[in-house]
Formats: sequence, C-alpha cells, structure tokens
Amino acid sequence: MRAIELNAATWRTVHDFYDAVLAAIGAPERHGRNMNALIDSMVWGGINAVVPPYTIRIRGVGVAPNEVREAIELLKRCLAEGRAEYQTSRGRDIKVQLETIL
Repeated sequence: MRAIELNAATWRTVHDFYDAVLAAIGAPERHGRNMNALIDSMVWGGINAVVPPYTIRIRGVGVAPNEVREAIELLKRCLAEGRAEYQTSRGRDIKVQLETIL
C-alpha cells in the first residue's frame, strides 16, 4: 500500500492542513476545502491523481494547534464512516487510511 507522509508540526491553520492533504492526494484546483468534499474524493474517487489503496501518515500532530488537531481527528472519523458507507453500498472496502503520529 502506498504511504503518503505529511508533517503537521509546521501547520498553523486548518487551511495549512487542507493545503497539505489536497496536494498530497493530487486534488485538482477546483476541489472543495471541506470535509465532505475531501471524503467524497478520497473514498468515492474520480478526481484525485492519487487513487486507493493508500495510507496518509501525519506526523507531528502533538505540536499542531488545537484546531488543526481537531481537523485531523475529524478526517480520521469521517474517513472511517465513509469507508463503512462505501462497503455497505459497494460490497467491498476501499483501502484509504489515516494514521497519526504524535
């Protein structure tokens, strides 16, 4: 499985988080900067250059500001929910994961 490594230690805002994640998955310029758009493109696919299977590993989460940590945790939860919905709908799993490292 492909591993995408990101470092949250330098992120100061949620915009920095979106910038890094969207760039890492090869999202087009028109990609929405919200959780629904991110889950749609990561789980349901069709617009990003990087396609599953892949794991995003975010390091440095422990030193990121609270709002950034909250966005990362929200992505983790939403990704799990999106995968479950995908599995129910399609009868198979989509291999997209998020791991955090303090």
